[in-house]
Amino acid sequence: MKIPTVIILAAAMALSACNAFVHDETPPEWTDPAGASQDVGAIAAGSGGPGAAVFNGKCAVCHQMTGKGIPNVYPPLAGSAIATGDPVLPIRIVLHGFNGPIERGGAKFNGVMQPWQNDLTDQEIADVLTFVRSSWGNTAAAVTAEQVKEQRAATKRKVGAYTEQELQSSL
Repeated sequence: MKIPTVIILAAAMALSACNAFVHDETPPEWTDPAGASQDVGAIAAGSGGPGAAVFNGKCAVCHQMTGKGIPNVYPPLAGSAIATGDPVLPIRIVLHGFNGPIERGGAKFNGVMQPWQNDLTDQEIADVLTFVRSSWGNTAAAVTAEQVKEQRAATKRKVGAYTEQELQSSL
């Protein structure tokens, strides 16, 4: 079986193009005008306390290390009134999950957040929510493991993820 010369030449050109990127002496440099690099570095290094480590392992894939979320899918946690308001709401969301659609800050999102009640302890949920509530410019009070324990008990009969309407009427 003969391989046409055109295919061999195309493969050689593609490989040489890849080589150009490998030998690039000046990789692109990211600038951080919003000042999130300190938080991103803390998350990546796990040095932002136990909450940063939980966030990195469980939350950053969707909400991103910058806390800005993914447009149209996962809402930002940076500047979030839900994340920084009454801690009951974010505790309930982390425990039982959330199913969109929602609108935040004029932007629409339609994602699904899985429940973490069976994967995270009360202390881990308190730690990650404390991290979220104090990162990316957020300045809300810490969440305690006791607050999480109270909400776990108060919502133990909850089946399925919260919707926007259920969450708002659950208070």
